[in-house]
Amino acid sequence: MSTSPGPGPRTSSDPALAEFEAERDRLSLITRKGIGMPAAGMLYWLGVAVLVQVFPQKTALVYSFALTGVVFPIGALLTRLAGGDLFAKSPTFTPLGLQLAAVQLFYWPILILVFNVAPNWTPFTMAVLFGSHFLPYSWLYRSRGYAFLAIATAGVMTVGMFATRSPMYATAPLLAAGCYAVAVAMLWGEVGELTRKERTA
Repeated sequence: MSTSPGPGPRTSSDPALAEFEAERDRLSLITRKGIGMPAAGMLYWLGVAVLVQVFPQKTALVYSFALTGVVFPIGALLTRLAGGDLFAKSPTFTPLGLQLAAVQLFYWPILILVFNVAPNWTPFTMAVLFGSHFLPYSWLYRSRGYAFLAIATAGVMTVGMFATRSPMYATAPLLAAGCYAVAVAMLWGEVGELTRKERTA
């Protein structure tokens, strides 16, 4: 069995695997790799950076929790503006996509615990957990951007924590926003390559 490198269509001596890979390529193209979601995440973290500067800690964190509710709608809209459809159906990958999205629900007991026990660490914890959620999408979309986002967010937060010897309450949102911005730029390049291939196909 052999597969060709890169984001283009895969070929394989196994018909079932070839069909699987072709569907993955189709989903990447039609959703534009879901680029709107990390873009919405970047906007979210910029918003959190403002909240933690303007409001008392408990109020800012509660508002930060509430603000997560608008990330998906904004992400879907931004994906649409990029020419993709985040709601595209795939009999192969839609169930997997729903499970990957649902994983974030299991982060909330941890976040609530941190909020109550060590609120200064809440932005740090949110950044690491929410960033890690994107790692499986690096496989789904064959994306370096998503891999960078998950790994860099955790790495930057950890290095920052050790360097400052603090929870980086006000700094963590800005560091997270920076990681998301780089990932979005990488994804923009990946999506551009996909659309060029589509036009020349």
